Amino acid sequence: MVEKLKYKNMHCALKWIAPISFLILPHFVSAQTNMVGQIVAADIYDSELSANKGSLEGLRNSLDRNSIYFKPAPEPALNYFKNRPNIPDSVSWRPVLAKIAKSNEWGFTTGPISWQNKGFSKKYGEYLTVWKRDRRGKWKIALKAEIEHPNPSKEAGIKFINPANENYFKQTSDARLNQREDIVRSTDRLMGTVLMADNAVAYKEFLADSSRMLFAGYAPQIGKENILNFLKNNNIEIKTENIEVDRSYSGELACSYGSAKVVKNNRVENYYYIRIWELNQDFKWNVLIEMLFEK
Repeated sequence: MVEKLKYKNMHCALKWIAPISFLILPHFVSAQTNMVGQIVAADIYDSELSANKGSLEGLRNSLDRNSIYFKPAPEPALNYFKNRPNIPDSVSWRPVLAKIAKSNEWGFTTGPISWQNKGFSKKYGEYLTVWKRDRRGKWKIALKAEIEHPNPSKEAGIKFINPANENYFKQTSDARLNQREDIVRSTDRLMGTVLMADNAVAYKEFLADSSRMLFAGYAPQIGKENILNFLKNNNIEIKTENIEVDRSYSGELACSYGSAKVVKNNRVENYYYIRIWELNQDFKWNVLIEMLFEK
């Protein structure tokens, strides 16, 4: 009886996700085409599934053979869960920022996450998920990572962003598509080169004004100036080396990840980084999100 009630509640909640997104996000969601609502709904569904059917069901519901999890190293997600990892009794998350590409096949969600085992205190953090649509039209997790920080997130607003328009050049050449990924790779490596010389200059140049930094052990830093002050006040320097990139078919959104050397108070630590990139109206690549966590 309890199980049936849980499913009924979950079904009712999910049924209202899309309509609610139109009502509470008038500045970001078009009434004509709510593409971003698709990945928001997929993300919320997985979290509700975790709450009602157990953590394992929710965490692996949207995985396929291409999904990558950072635990902390990047590895095939299906292999990770096949090995029966020590998963918390409860895992809950909610997106506060989501954006989707014009091509409607690539997007990301991010927000607070919490974990708890029975008899232990709840832990808090942030997650980042990159979504890609498979050949059958279903949204699947391409990449997912999490960080932990001491306190629950206090972020108030939510921002789910559709493209300003759906116009883009439909590239059919594999060679050209690879070249476009090479541009992201070169940009990520260029940022790494500038970081080697001067962290402040690099972040001033490459961060979007509304960027967010998700740094393990700290609350999210939102906005370019807040990020610069955070790095300066905590005496943190970051050096990065690219491993992999991925880019949306329409080309304006992309991600990169790799290894990082983080210097905190003259102590060097090994990290992974993930960046979400956006091509702005001036055809300049900016970092929307940078996540850093220890290896």
